[in-house]
Amino acid sequence: MAVADERESRLPDFYVVGAGRAGTTSLNHYLAQHPQLCVPAAKSCSYFYACDLTGSPLAANRAAIPEWFIADEARYRALYASAPPEALRGDVSPVYLASTRVAPRIAAARPDARIIAIMRDPVDRVYSRYIGRRRDGLESTATFEELVDREIDTELVRDDAHATYLAGGMISHFLRTYYDAFPAQNIQIHFFEDFARDTRGVLASICRFLQVDDRFPFDVNQIYNSSGGRIRNPAVGGLWAFSRPVRQLLRPWLPKGLRDAAFRQVTAQTEKVPIRPETRARLQQLYREDIRQLQQLTGRDLTAWCQRPAQ
Repeated sequence: MAVADERESRLPDFYVVGAGRAGTTSLNHYLAQHPQLCVPAAKSCSYFYACDLTGSPLAANRAAIPEWFIADEARYRALYASAPPEALRGDVSPVYLASTRVAPRIAAARPDARIIAIMRDPVDRVYSRYIGRRRDGLESTATFEELVDREIDTELVRDDAHATYLAGGMISHFLRTYYDAFPAQNIQIHFFEDFARDTRGVLASICRFLQVDDRFPFDVNQIYNSSGGRIRNPAVGGLWAFSRPVRQLLRPWLPKGLRDAAFRQVTAQTEKVPIRPETRARLQQLYREDIRQLQQLTGRDLTAWCQRPAQ
């Protein structure tokens, strides 16, 4: 009986730690389909970040703490209350790859945990974050170039890059903390390009890593939380951005399915907003050393990230 109780109350077995804007929302939805996995429908509970905000910019501005962050351990464990005892429990929280403090916390609680990360070209990640937030009324800076000018001379390699743009692209030192805290065989790295090109192949690889059925037929027809670009109809786009305060106010009262449906409807017709070639070149130079260090950690040739033309 004691063994059963311990199994039912255990913390998650695996953690998808990021990176943000690299397909983690879609991955959360896909993994939740697998009968041998228990992944909460709501992504980014971020417990191992939110439980101790020491060193976080949120420590000084608690009003900015996202409502979906869970800082209480009992609430965190309750996310898995309905999990079958034999199911592996997973936590998908991209902020875990934006702080050097998270990996040691997870390792202290679950030293046997499996860690999964998806890497993406930092220029594409940062630009995707800007476009998505600009579209959704969360970013007031009129152009990406203004944002780059504002941040480029700040301290970009830091212990906590939550809610940043350029600093959030400096990811190698965050990833390194997981290699310091866990055996290498407990860490699996994927890349956004592979996930977008062969989603089922990446999912099968993750299943083998977690030692669950890798033949499960995932439904991957829907892509979730794609930045998608700018809403094509200017009137619809303006109304959507302007409605952000109202949407934020109603969020706790509207079912997630309804919120997701509204988002899909509004963003059904979007158009790409290409990054300026000179801006891409500027950021490629900025991230060159971090990309080199990421190559060393992952063993993946990432030179294309420093040479890719504007898209």
